[in-house]
Amino acid sequence: MAAGKGETKWTLKELKDRLEGNELDLSLSNITKVPVQLLSSLPKATVLDLSCNLLVNLQDPFCTQLTHVIKLDLSKNQLEELPADFGRLTRLRHLDLFQNRLKTVPVSFWQLTSLQWLDLKDNPLDSALVPVVGDCLDERQCRNCAKGVVSYMRAVNSELERKRQEQLQQQRKLEEARRLQEEQEQELRRRKKKEEKERRKREYAERQASRKQQQEGGGQEEEADTEEKANGIASATPEKHRTTGSYCYKLPLIIIMLSVIAVAVATYFYCESEPTNQLCRDLQTRVHQVETVIRGWVAVAEQMAVGQKK
Repeated sequence: MAAGKGETKWTLKELKDRLEGNELDLSLSNITKVPVQLLSSLPKATVLDLSCNLLVNLQDPFCTQLTHVIKLDLSKNQLEELPADFGRLTRLRHLDLFQNRLKTVPVSFWQLTSLQWLDLKDNPLDSALVPVVGDCLDERQCRNCAKGVVSYMRAVNSELERKRQEQLQQQRKLEEARRLQEEQEQELRRRKKKEEKERRKREYAERQASRKQQQEGGGQEEEADTEEKANGIASATPEKHRTTGSYCYKLPLIIIMLSVIAVAVATYFYCESEPTNQLCRDLQTRVHQVETVIRGWVAVAEQMAVGQKK
């Protein structure tokens, strides 16, 4: 055994030298760290004494590599807690944890179904665990301690499992509710998207119909305008001809009438000053004759105009 600073180092040969039958005594060796790797090489050592050392904790490989141990003495160390997987030591029958600093034992203790003897005296145990542990002053009490602690931890494990299942169930419900909500939101988004698409289709169809109606209405208006213009031109042409024809007939008459009036006015003023003049008498006679002729022409022109209107 080599002594190092703060830690005792062992060799496999030294461990074998301490092995007597199936018992390996490492007590009173100032051990701060259990040589798990070396001990796992000695499956014959089913009884392991690590009492009266300086152990504060047991490293993780302890419970996985020393499953062959049947009797374990960890009394009079400074253990503050045991590994959570301590229940892996399923072959363990005898466990001495006297005079350590343990407040509780791991829940995995319920797996130590082979445990028949347990001593937890002189540990600052939690108040809930004290009545379960008992005094452990004799063989019977230590057996009852082992049985009571294993049963108690089984009940604790069942309660924890029940709560865990409730939490899992609640979590599943929450996940299911979340999933349903997501599906509803997705369905709502799909519905809105579909409605929006239908709305755009309707608006497009309405625009197309309106455009087509406007085009058809515009064509009809153009046809109506064209027809109206054609009718207007057609109706205006005879009227224009009638008006032109009427003007053609009336214009000479107007000129003649104005000439006659001018002559008449001139004759009137002249003959007023010379009433006995033969010329005035002749002019008066001629004026009366012209008036008679003009009245005849006017009557004929009016008859011709009325005939053209019909």
